[in-house]
Amino acid sequence: MFNPVKYLRNRKVGVALGSGGAKGLAHISVLEFLKAEGVPIDMISGSSIGAVIGALFCIGAMESYRDSILSMDWKEFIKLVDPVFPRTGLVEGKKLRAFLERYIPEHTKIEALPIPLAVVATDYYTGKPVIFTSGNLLDALRASIAIPGVFTPVKFGSSLLIDGGVANPLPIDVLERMGAGLKIAVNLHPSLPKRRFARSVKKEMEKSREGDATDLKTVDGSDEVVPHKGALWQLANFLEKRKKKKEGVSEREINIFDIIAQSVDIMEYMNTQMILRVYKPDVVIEPDLIGMPTLDFTRAAWALAEGREACRKARGQIVRKIKLWV
Repeated sequence: MFNPVKYLRNRKVGVALGSGGAKGLAHISVLEFLKAEGVPIDMISGSSIGAVIGALFCIGAMESYRDSILSMDWKEFIKLVDPVFPRTGLVEGKKLRAFLERYIPEHTKIEALPIPLAVVATDYYTGKPVIFTSGNLLDALRASIAIPGVFTPVKFGSSLLIDGGVANPLPIDVLERMGAGLKIAVNLHPSLPKRRFARSVKKEMEKSREGDATDLKTVDGSDEVVPHKGALWQLANFLEKRKKKKEGVSEREINIFDIIAQSVDIMEYMNTQMILRVYKPDVVIEPDLIGMPTLDFTRAAWALAEGREACRKARGQIVRKIKLWV
């Protein structure tokens, strides 16, 4: 049936790729899925890792990047780290830039890409997002991925630029300014499934009531004992066990990278929830990567698999809200 509304509507499709470190490898699966489904991608906005994957897609190098990441082990990733005296960051980022140059020619201009791309960074002094739609692509990407405390900031005129996820972890609004009529957002910081989560918490709380509130309980099987802390302590303990079970890794001492990455993750989660309340995309794709460490790129296969699974779950929305209108 002929639908005149379809032809009056702005049918340009934009994809917003969110920040999230290694979680962002899931963006690869999402873009591959959209391409396979025949969804046209007319423009991309990306923050941090989202900007990197978006750039690789626009330049046609995403598949070779994916294959390289899948074949790399931890030792190879360590070689990309160039520590510096920690005045403004722990890592200089020159080796990482050199790695990206394998896929993105050094003098590539953003405005010359076949697909319009917006790269989001954050002004350190004002806290406002800085949007690159022109200029050197590698320079913009280096600024966009400058995780505070990990990578040194990038000088930009009289200012300094840091990770785009600080100011705008899911740049849906940028797509609107670029002229997108249909918007797909890939959120790497989804909220927890409330009902299932609530049932799990309730079950754990019921277990905690079985003992006397004045009992001493052993923490993590060690000899140290602490008084029973009640419901809040039980909830915190439950969440920690749930996270470790999800990660499938043994307990270890956290380090400075963990602290920084987790702090940024929390900030990006809160900001993303606010963004989604204000800027409502047509489709939201949310890979379940809550247990994936932000800086652990050795788990690429997991991120890619979760990206594909998230697309499978969102396929109905994609067909109904995007494919029928383009």
